[in-house]
Amino acid sequence: MNTLALSQTIFYFTSSFVVIIVGILLIITIYYLICILRNTRNIFDDFNWTYKNIKKIVKKFNSFLNKKKKR
Repeated sequence: MNTLALSQTIFYFTSSFVVIIVGILLIITIYYLICILRNTRNIFDDFNWTYKNIKKIVKKFNSFLNKKKKR
């Protein structure tokens, strides 16, 4: 009976330790996923900014060409 209580105690301590370790690893994984998503948002913001700037340059160039054609 004493051996059964000891083995159950060891099992519960071990399983509790494993649950804590898995929880910590899950928190670390979620943290890094959030960081990756934040960086991808910054990358897409850069793409949008570049696209808008190129669009402005193309519009200016087109208006310049249209003025030359009218003359």
